[in-house]
Amino acid sequence: MSGDITVLATPIFGAPLTPRMIEQIQSTGAVRVVPISTDGLVHGEGEAALAAAEVLLRGGIPASVLDHLVTRAPQLRWIHSASAGVERVATPAVRARGITVTNARGVFSRPIAEYVAMMVLVIARKLPQLLELQRERTWQPLRGRELAELTVGIIGYGSIGAELAHLLAPFETRILATRRRPERGSGDAPNVELFGSDSLEHVLAESDVVVLTAPLTDETTGLIGAPQLQAMRETAWLINIARGRLIDELALRRALESGAIGGAVLDVFNEEPLPPDSPLYATPNLVVTPHTSWSSDRVGERGLALFLENLRRYLAGEPLENVVDLEAGY
Repeated sequence: MSGDITVLATPIFGAPLTPRMIEQIQSTGAVRVVPISTDGLVHGEGEAALAAAEVLLRGGIPASVLDHLVTRAPQLRWIHSASAGVERVATPAVRARGITVTNARGVFSRPIAEYVAMMVLVIARKLPQLLELQRERTWQPLRGRELAELTVGIIGYGSIGAELAHLLAPFETRILATRRRPERGSGDAPNVELFGSDSLEHVLAESDVVVLTAPLTDETTGLIGAPQLQAMRETAWLINIARGRLIDELALRRALESGAIGGAVLDVFNEEPLPPDSPLYATPNLVVTPHTSWSSDRVGERGLALFLENLRRYLAGEPLENVVDLEAGY
């Protein structure tokens, strides 16, 4: 198919675009879609397609492959990341060219917020301990807690945090949250107390459950280490659905083994997939899930709809949604 705008498209969520998805993108206007493999190979048209490309729909390709593509695509003006995190998109080549980057902020908020809400209930009702008692064939009733008794701290309050706050509102859970700009906006949930990033230790000390939803940036790498874990309550749990590198995993292991905190739920890790010999699997009071909090049958549909809307805006010369501040990292 010939067209005025060439869109390069890498595999999304581990799979190439389906013919139906390509058809939907091309029906937006004068557009042709050129598939690219995860190693940067362009199918069919080779360097001619790269030379003409203005748009890149980026899935899970390494930063090195992205930089190589950027250097070979002189007309590239806009990259849409199919993920919310952009640490692998804000590469030197992308920054140097001043290419506009948009992300999938909001696409994964609902399933991730539901995952966290589930884990908050699991923690409050002591499900890990109950399952352990079952494995031991021990009859020992445990007293749970109601969510109205709990304080949940959200570190890096954004679209996921907002969705979580709305889900927990009917339970009357107290919500504390930090973000770079703590001023309340029209979209903020009414049950959230907002603090600046400099109030991290206050929120940690006040919370029964701490949820990490911050983006990975130079400032947030290693955000939770030994001092921050020491600031938490001995009974508090830590949930990380953001990026593994926000946490010092060795410090967390030591805190769990010593009983310095009540427990942790990790869906993301410094190394993924988590190796079978990782000591995290056997760490006490640690729930490990394989980076699945984002997953649902609707995220693909939602993500494509966002890209199609932005493609329509691009063709019409209108402002794009979810434009990323590459300096801030989100």
